[in-house]
Amino acid sequence: MVAYCLVNVLRSEFKDSISKLIWVLVILFAPFIGSVIYLSIGQNSKIS
Repeated sequence: MVAYCLVNVLRSEFKDSISKLIWVLVILFAPFIGSVIYLSIGQNSKIS
């Protein structure tokens, strides 16, 4: 799940440039919780 989230973050475009860095750091420093938070909240901050 962590690898999927990291790949998803790195391939995606976000509304602001700092969001990608923040999500990568959250997923790396809190792998399980960070991944769950990204999948529930982070998907909404991407550009469609």
